[in-house]
This record gives sequence, C-alpha cells and structure tokens, in this order.
Amino acid sequence: MRRILAALVTIFFISPLSGQKSWSLEECIRYAVSNNLDLKQSAFNAEIADQKYKQEKWNMMPQIGASSEMYYYAGRYVDPLTNTIVTSPNYYNTYNLGATVNLFSGFMRQNMISYLKYRKDAAENSMLGSTDELAFSVMNSYFNVLFYKELLKITEDQKHLSEINLRKTEVLVNTGLKATTDLLEMKANLEKDELTCLQTENLLSGAWISLHKAMNLSADSTITLTYPVSQSPELPEGELNTGSLYESYSSWSPQIKSAEQEWKASRKNIAVSRGAFVPVLDAGASVYSSVTLNNGTDFSRQLRENEKQYAGLTLTVPLFSRRQNITNVKLAKIGYASATANLDAARQNLYFEVLTNVNDLKAAESEFAQARIQLDADTLSYRAAEKKYEQGMINVVDFYTVKNRMSLTYALVLKSELTAEVKRRIIDFYRGNRFWEK
Repeated sequence: MRRILAALVTIFFISPLSGQKSWSLEECIRYAVSNNLDLKQSAFNAEIADQKYKQEKWNMMPQIGASSEMYYYAGRYVDPLTNTIVTSPNYYNTYNLGATVNLFSGFMRQNMISYLKYRKDAAENSMLGSTDELAFSVMNSYFNVLFYKELLKITEDQKHLSEINLRKTEVLVNTGLKATTDLLEMKANLEKDELTCLQTENLLSGAWISLHKAMNLSADSTITLTYPVSQSPELPEGELNTGSLYESYSSWSPQIKSAEQEWKASRKNIAVSRGAFVPVLDAGASVYSSVTLNNGTDFSRQLRENEKQYAGLTLTVPLFSRRQNITNVKLAKIGYASATANLDAARQNLYFEVLTNVNDLKAAESEFAQARIQLDADTLSYRAAEKKYEQGMINVVDFYTVKNRMSLTYALVLKSELTAEVKRRIIDFYRGNRFWEK
C-alpha cells in the first residue's frame, strides 16, 4: 500500500532501460513533426500553392518563342519565294522569332496573383495548424501511455493484494474461522483482478500503437518515455478567462488565419471571374525569314532578303460564351458565401474549444484535489475493513466493496493529475507557448 501511495503522490518517473535512450515529450513531438506522413503531405500542398503563386507572377512577363520549319517539295509545286511553278525537288526552310505580351485583360492577371497569394498563405497556415494538431495528438498518446503504464501498476498491486487475502482466507477456512463460500468469493475476485490487468495491458498496447503511428515509428521499435516535468504551474483564476484566452489565441491561430486567407481568396475570385467580361488587349512582334536550299543563293543573303518584320495589337472582345462567364461569377459568389460561413464556424469552434479546455482544466484540478482526500480516506477504510474481515465482523462482499472503491480512487487520482497537466499545457499554448519548439 505504501508503494502504491508513493507512486501516486510523487512524480511518476519511468526510468529508462539500460542502454536505451529515454524520450521526452518534446523529443517525441519534434520527431513526429519531422517524420509524420500526413504532415509531409501538408508540406507538399503548401509548396504546390507557392509554386502556382510564383508562376502567376511570371505570367505577367512577355512570352518569347522561336520556331523553324522545313518542307520538302517534289513534283509540280509553286515556289513560295518566286511564286512560279517548278518541277525540281527542293527544300524550303523558315525561321521565326516572336514575342507577345498582355497589355490589358480587365486586371484578371493582377487579381489572380492576389488570389493565389491568399491561397498560398492559407496553405502555409493549414500546414502550421496540422503541425499543432499533430503535436497535441502525440501529447495525448504520450500521456495515454503514461496513464496506462501507471494504471497497470495499480491493477497489478491490487491483484497482489487479492492474492495475499486469498492466502489469508485459505488459512482462516482451514482453521474453521471462515466459510468455504468466502474462499470462493476471494478466488472470483482474484480472477476479476487478473482480467482487469489483462484489459489494462491491451489498452496500453493500443496507446503505444497510436504513439508509434503519430511518430511514424516501425511497429516493432521500442522506446522508453520519461514523465515530463510540469512546465505549466497551476494558473491563477484570472488567467483562465475564456474571453481573454480566445482573443489571444485567435489573433494568431493557424486555423483562423487559414480560414481568413481562404475567405480573402474567395472574395478575390469574384473579381477574377468578372474580368472575363472585359476585352483583352495583347501586343505582339515577330521577325520572319525563309530560305530555299537548292537555288544557288547564299544562305545568309536569303535570310536578309526574305526577312519580314511584324508588330501589332490584338483586341479580343468577348461577345458570347454560352453564359459561362455569368455562371463563373455566380459560382464565385457562392464560394465567397461558403468561405464566410466557414470562417464564422472556425471562430465559433475555436471559442468552444477554448471554453471546453478551460472547464476541463478546472474540473481536473478540483477532481485531483478531492480525489487525493478521498484516497486517504479510502486507504484508512480499507485497512479497517481488512482487520474487520479477519475478525469476522464483515463478510467478503463488504470487504471487496471497500477494496474496489480504493482501487477506483487510485485510478481517479492518476487520471485527474495527468488530465490537469495536459490541459495546463494546452492553455499555455493558447497564450503563445509552443513548448515543443524550445
């Protein structure tokens, strides 16, 4: 009993195995950020958005191209240079160098650049948000492993107590002080404790699997965890104000920033769609020349003599597009309304997320304080019940009722302590402390 109580009152320290590195919470998170497959996909999406944005800026530059064509003529044909009919086979070669640049397109290019800039920022914030979600997923799995490891110790100690009580009961039955039914009840409770240990082991295995998946560790790899020293002391009541925490966190929250950038992008997309109704003005210039290979004239001379230069403007006026432009504008407006709703929902979800975590922290701290008091009372009650049972003052059912209540209180102390530590770190994160980056 003293060993169990000491394990709960002191900081639960899981010593590393001999010759094996012990992983802290921060190290697990940093490893997961570097190796998680889902986060890598988010990074790829952000890079794709960045490349699209850069390309659209390059699209403002003139487009320059060169081309060359060669033709072989046989039979009767019109010589393209002399415009006469000839019958001898010949090779005809053309060269062209041209450039085009858009002068005006209803500011579609400028609006598209802004649109892709917002999309790029949204993708970057989404990746940062995915990083935060991964960090807290690793933290939850990490603390779940610690919880079930300590819970397994508690259940094993409870099973050990049942084994001791079984041996005591066997002696009492052999001396005629207890009935055989008491011995059967003791054996049944021991089997129940063994089942509880098995169930806890299975839960611990599941927690390890979740942690391995988040960190992208192979299933057969083994690591040792250390219980993190609390870096988030109990917060004063004034610092647990939901409104102030929400205002602080929402000002830099990646989820909110991503939703805001998507909202700005959807608004800019309306301007992009409206630009399709405006005439487009392009400027172009080219240099053209051609040669005939078998006419006996010098190659460079033919290039000079056959050279043609061109420069001009092209005006394209949209007259009828089967209502496609009108549909695009309406779709853009619907997208803007959807993005507005998504932004409002993100803000609402964030507020209730902060509210839930604040309430969970208050509840966990109060439960931990009360559970500690309850643990002391249940421990004393168990010791008294143990003596009463040995003296025949209570039956085995009443004895195990007291024992099971003490076991549940042990688990509640452990759960509320770890829950409070997780919630303190989340509240500290809302205030801008990304603890795994230190």
